[in-house]
Amino acid sequence: MRINLRIWLKIPDAEAATVKNTLVRRMGFEGVIDDVRRERLYSIEADVGNPWRLVKHIVRELVNENKEECLVSIDELDLDDGYVPVKVGLHIEDGEAISAKNRLVRRLGLSAVKRVERSNIWKLYIRSDEREAVAEEIARKLLINPNKDSYEILRARARAVGMRQ
Repeated sequence: MRINLRIWLKIPDAEAATVKNTLVRRMGFEGVIDDVRRERLYSIEADVGNPWRLVKHIVRELVNENKEECLVSIDELDLDDGYVPVKVGLHIEDGEAISAKNRLVRRLGLSAVKRVERSNIWKLYIRSDEREAVAEEIARKLLINPNKDSYEILRARARAVGMRQ
């Protein structure tokens, strides 16, 4: 079973604002990019019958409720329409994901957690008939370092169902 934990800031995201400004002011996407937002995504493989009890512990450990909000979905990664989601993750060993897994298993005793992957979902609000092609260009030119990152253009689905905090 896969638990997908999407986390975003309640406060303004300086990194997303910098990406938007770079695209609009320096890379010629003025009039094409309406907005850029960013979410962290933890995809957690767990061997458990009822995931929602485990989810409470995971959220408490990985989400700072003072400045972050989250949405949890089980197995499917449900994304809203209106933007092009670009998932960017490391294709090398991810120390932050390893650390998160170790905290969940060793510190909290959540032995059902088998694997943790971490990535960012860049939500690109694009005004174009070729939205995915524009997103592909942005991912290659700005969002990834090809020496360590990989990306995937995700498909939006129906509104996510799950736990909000």
